[in-house]
Amino acid sequence: MRARPRSISIASGKGGTGKTTLTANLGIALGSLGRDVSILDGDLAMANLGIIMGMHKCEVSFLDVLTGNADIKDVTYENHGIKVIPTGFRFEDVHDMLSKVKRERVEEIIGELLRQTEFLLIDAPAGIADATIISIAAAREMLPVCNPTYPSLVDCYKTIRLANVLGSWARGLVVNRTGKAADLSLGEVEQFMGRTLGAMPILSDIPEDPKVQEAEREGVPVVVYEPECAASLAINELAKVVAGEADLTYVPYEERAVVETTKRLIRALTGRRA
Repeated sequence: MRARPRSISIASGKGGTGKTTLTANLGIALGSLGRDVSILDGDLAMANLGIIMGMHKCEVSFLDVLTGNADIKDVTYENHGIKVIPTGFRFEDVHDMLSKVKRERVEEIIGELLRQTEFLLIDAPAGIADATIISIAAAREMLPVCNPTYPSLVDCYKTIRLANVLGSWARGLVVNRTGKAADLSLGEVEQFMGRTLGAMPILSDIPEDPKVQEAEREGVPVVVYEPECAASLAINELAKVVAGEADLTYVPYEERAVVETTKRLIRALTGRRA
C-alpha cells in the first residue's frame, strides 16, 4: 500500500524567524532521504517560498487553483528533487478569492494534493491572521519556529496555543539563528516552554550562518548551495527527526488521515463543516 502523507505546517508567531527558508531547505533535506515531498506556500497574501527556491517565473500558482483557473497538476513544479506549489504575488486578489471559495472545489483540490505526496510541508504566514489559521488547520502536525529572543518566543508560544485549539500536533520546537549573539540560551528557551506549555522539547537548534544569506542572494537553498555548512548540517539532522514516526499521535498511512485533513482545511477556508 502506498504511504499516505504526513502534513506539517511550518509556523511562527513573528516574521523574520527564517521559517520560509527552513520550509524550503527541510523539504529538500527530506527529499534527499528518499522521501516524496511537496511544499506548499500557505502565505496567500505575501508569498515568497518560490523566491527561496529560485523560482521566479511561475505563470500559474495555487491561487489559480483556488479560483478554478488551473488544476493542481498545473501549479506543481519540480525543483531540487521535490515538488513545489507556489502561491504567487497577487495579494490584492486574496480577500475576494477566499470569499468565493466553494467547499466542493476545496475538497477536490486538497484531496488530489494530499494523494500525490508522502510529506506535505505548508509554509504558514507569520502571525495569527486568517491565512495562518488556514495553513495550520490544513495540517495534522505543526513545526513551530522561533529565534532565541523573548518577543519571538512569546509569539511562537501563541502560535502553538492556536495550533492546539485547531487540533494540530506540535512535536517540538525549532530554534533558528542560535549562537553567541543570541539573547536567550537553549536552556532558557526550554525553561520558558516548560513553564508555559508543560513540555515542548527543542527538536533542533540551527546556528546563525552567513552561508544562508549568501545562498539566498544566489537564489539557491542553502542545503544545496553549501551542504557542509553549519546550518545545512543542522537542517539535515532535523529532517531525520521529522521523518521518524515513533512519536506520532495518529496513523498517517490510513485513508481517514487524508479525509480528516481535507475536512479541516475546508472548515478553515469556508467556516463550514464538510
